[in-house]
Amino acid sequence: MTKRIFKFTNAQTVFYTGEHFSRLKKIVDIKSAVIITDEHIFLAHQKKFENWNTIVLKPGESFKIQATVDSVIEQLIDMQADRKTMLIGVGGGVVTDITGYVASIYLRGISFGFVPT
Repeated sequence: MTKRIFKFTNAQTVFYTGEHFSRLKKIVDIKSAVIITDEHIFLAHQKKFENWNTIVLKPGESFKIQATVDSVIEQLIDMQADRKTMLIGVGGGVVTDITGYVASIYLRGISFGFVPT
């Protein structure tokens, strides 16, 4: 695994590359993480999502709408997600776009990361 840290004036970004999904538990705390993915990814890799808090979206660009964002926020509230929660988008553009957007507005911003497919 390669870890690269990019520091900015008031923040930093950490990139992990060359790693397998199963090692994600070594990078983030499974209890405080929520994975956001779509139905296609979830059904294809269901075993890998066991024991993770998971929000499953409908697939496709047509679901990149405010109603989807509202649904994700409602589920985060139901899960009692707080400022220590980390969102992890596992999937393509729609999933990562929604994950990043929700992370930026939920509780005025929480940590997030991506596992692109």
